[in-house]
Amino acid sequence: MGDWAKRLAAKPLPALRDTHARLSRLVGREDTTNWQIEDILRRDPALALAVLGESNRQARRFRREDVTTFDSAIGLLGRERLKQIVRGLPELCTSLLDPLPKAGYLAVLARTLEAAQQAEDWALARREPVAEQHFHAALLAGAPELALWLEAPELAAQAYLLSQSDGLLIDQALSRVLDEDWPSVCARLVEPWGLPAWLTEVWSPAESVSAQAHGIRLARALAERIAHGWHTQASQALRPAIADHLALDEAVAWTRCQRTAVHGATGLLAAGMQPSAHTLAAADGSPWPFDAPLAPQAPARPSPLDTLRETLSGLSGSNAILQQLLKHLRAELGLQRLVLLMLDASHAQLEARFAVGLPAQDPLRGLSVPLSSGDLFSALLNKHQPLWLHAANRAAFLPRLPAEGRGPLAQADTFISPLRMDGKPVGLLLAQRPLDAPALTAEDFRLFNAMLAMAHETLDPRR
Repeated sequence: MGDWAKRLAAKPLPALRDTHARLSRLVGREDTTNWQIEDILRRDPALALAVLGESNRQARRFRREDVTTFDSAIGLLGRERLKQIVRGLPELCTSLLDPLPKAGYLAVLARTLEAAQQAEDWALARREPVAEQHFHAALLAGAPELALWLEAPELAAQAYLLSQSDGLLIDQALSRVLDEDWPSVCARLVEPWGLPAWLTEVWSPAESVSAQAHGIRLARALAERIAHGWHTQASQALRPAIADHLALDEAVAWTRCQRTAVHGATGLLAAGMQPSAHTLAAADGSPWPFDAPLAPQAPARPSPLDTLRETLSGLSGSNAILQQLLKHLRAELGLQRLVLLMLDASHAQLEARFAVGLPAQDPLRGLSVPLSSGDLFSALLNKHQPLWLHAANRAAFLPRLPAEGRGPLAQADTFISPLRMDGKPVGLLLAQRPLDAPALTAEDFRLFNAMLAMAHETLDPRR
């Protein structure tokens, strides 16, 4: 391992104070869902690195496949270990980053988050099976440069200024300043940091790589170039490659990139970082105000969460709240097949109490499941964790389901979420799309969990 890789691997990347504080509070609560944890992990490369890194080191000890999603990492580590990792991670000491190092670190962090947003959006456009893997990969791919700003801020700043003066890519400038091939330095961090092994392909000098790695490379290159303007020659040069990657017309692909950048920039501004999306310019090169639309749009439609929030506002009574939740899940996510499994009086059995979108003979309608300490339904209820049962994990989870539930859930992708009222578990919600409908995606799962969280807030008057 080269000297620089050793130096960077020796120190943990500190978390941002705000995200660290929020996650520390969440992991200490029993009713926290995986989705709430993932939402914060996505905002901070240090937290992402700590959680995915530890889960990969653990997986490799048992010769398992790399962990590439936060949901899998949380499931592998368990809540207690996750709590230890988060609370043991140092916070970013801003006094060490002022003035130039702080500005440089935040600029790299903004660029990294923008690249992650683009990478995930492109994966969704390409209908990749697990789009969030692309977000996580692009996020982690920026971690070595962030670490360098903390370990050797003067050299990191020197490389940045060199890239500006000589028109070099930041990887080229870093290689020259450090007198060591920067992509090789990054690749040698895969093992000690517990990064997914395929990130070495992102940093590889090879031109021919997998579509997944190619997308991450493009997203990182775009984020670096648009920091100097959307209509610079360097930015425009990427348009054909991006269009080819997305299998879209150049103009359509470019507009999509701009929309994604504006969407991602909202969060960056809220975190006090300067996004490059503010440099968006019109086709003639004139400045484009940050809040201006990219193209004439239809009247804005409220988001699914805004619609549900307005519907639940002032609503009381668990039946009314659940009815509205199911209505919105059907309308917004196309989850036409919904079943409520409720605990009986003894809390020893789940019984189907309500079903919608299922024919009379569907076995889910009459599902009655006795609970035991080792089955998956009991675990979901006790830990209040949602689950997305799909082709990639079905073989692992089906044996853990109660025998009565295996047949009905053996084919269709299913979202399974615990239900709580007044802070206590009362049952499970099973949600599916029709078999001939588009497959469920990671974005669907995030929205599903967000809508459930909103309903739970209404169902729990103590919050």
